[in-house]
Amino acid sequence: MATTISNTESSTNSHSETNATQKGQSSTQSQSTTQKVLDEALLNKILSGLYGFMTDEELSAYAENLLRPQLNAGLEAAQQQYDTTELAKRQEMETLDAALAKSIEAQQSAFAKSRASLETAALARGMGRSSYTMSTLANADAAYAKAVQELTTDAARQQSQIQQQISLAAQQNAQSQGRLKTDYASNLAAKLQELKQQQRQEYNQSYLTAVSGSLGTASKGTQETQSSSESKSVTDASSHTSSTTVTRTLGGGGSRRTVSQGGPNP
Repeated sequence: MATTISNTESSTNSHSETNATQKGQSSTQSQSTTQKVLDEALLNKILSGLYGFMTDEELSAYAENLLRPQLNAGLEAAQQQYDTTELAKRQEMETLDAALAKSIEAQQSAFAKSRASLETAALARGMGRSSYTMSTLANADAAYAKAVQELTTDAARQQSQIQQQISLAAQQNAQSQGRLKTDYASNLAAKLQELKQQQRQEYNQSYLTAVSGSLGTASKGTQETQSSSESKSVTDASSHTSSTTVTRTLGGGGSRRTVSQGGPNP
């Protein structure tokens, strides 16, 4: 008969200490600015499709085309008025010439009849070649010449008056045309200035419209980041294990003892 007694003693002592410290700091600063930006290429494209603004030479030609018909109409009206007046006066002069010729003819006819009557009467009395008869006929001739002269002089006076009227009409026509041309030059300068001002306003308005159409937005920002991190980890561990094993054997064969002991891990 054998008796075995086993005594096992185990002791484990473990100590672990961990010390961890972490410290962190983070700072971020961001700034963003949104601004209007102008697309020059788009602006030029928009402006190229807008109203074609004229140069000074083109504006001058345009203003002249606007006012020239009015000037031409005024000049033509003045010229027509003069032509009408001149024609009427020329006709008056022709009428006077015809009237003078008719009056002279009438005087000549009357003189011829009077002369014939005087000669017939003188012959009837036997005084056909007498000094009295010759004097009477000479007086009749003088009266005829005087009448014709008076008719001619009066006709010439009227002709002169009519000619003066024609000259006055021509002078008035020249003055009217000169005044119209002066007014035209003044009106042309004023119209040109008006067109320039109007075009300037239209251009400014069109430019503002084009700029508005070509504006976009762009963001411009700055970002600053500051980060600080500190980490500390401390670990302290110790482990102790003790194990004891005792084995006894009792029996006829004697005794056996076994001792087992464990220490700490290296």
